[in-house]
Amino acid sequence: MTGRRRHWLGQAALAYEAAGRLHDAARCRQEAGEPLPAAELYERAGELELAAACYLRAGSVAEAARCHLAMGRPEAAADCWERVGRPLEAAWILIVAARKPERGGWVLRAHVPGTLGQRLRHDVALAMCAALPGEGGGDTGPLAAALAAVERDLDQVRPAAERLLVERWAVEAATEVARYDLAALVFAAAHRSGLRGAAGRWRAWAERALGGSSGIPVETEERRAG
Repeated sequence: MTGRRRHWLGQAALAYEAAGRLHDAARCRQEAGEPLPAAELYERAGELELAAACYLRAGSVAEAARCHLAMGRPEAAADCWERVGRPLEAAWILIVAARKPERGGWVLRAHVPGTLGQRLRHDVALAMCAALPGEGGGDTGPLAAALAAVERDLDQVRPAAERLLVERWAVEAATEVARYDLAALVFAAAHRSGLRGAAGRWRAWAERALGGSSGIPVETEERRAG
């Protein structure tokens, strides 16, 4: 494609967007070889399947998976992660969103975690296979053990972005099986580790899950900055 054609496609996309014709704007961005702006426009237009395809072409796997989840297609979201070699994320969606613990467990058992954070997430996800209600399920013992390891080792997880993922998965797992005591222990560990925003997330979770946040620490400016 010539630079001149790309320029005019960009101008057309701007004009369509200004007129509220988001599908046409997205189509122009797509034709111009700009999959990420196209995906964002398709998503704004509510055309999530087209958005997901463009996000994948742009390498924005998390956004593509999010679109599939919004469409009620968790297995398609998991496939996005598997396609780019992210089995942990794929397995988590299969277990928690798709309620396919057998398939999720199979994915997990074929994966060897490379870091402490990945190992903690792997063990939480594997424990969820046994904890979810259903045939052969409902055993929260392995999950309690996995979350105890999270509480013990969370402060050693690096970088902070991975520590946040461990916190999120652990809290989601505990909440899924109504073990709010375990979720609180994970939040407390995250707060002690200095993870940014932990107390705020803890308070927001308590309001939703427990109907109140009495006794939960308020995050200090010093800790938020850390």
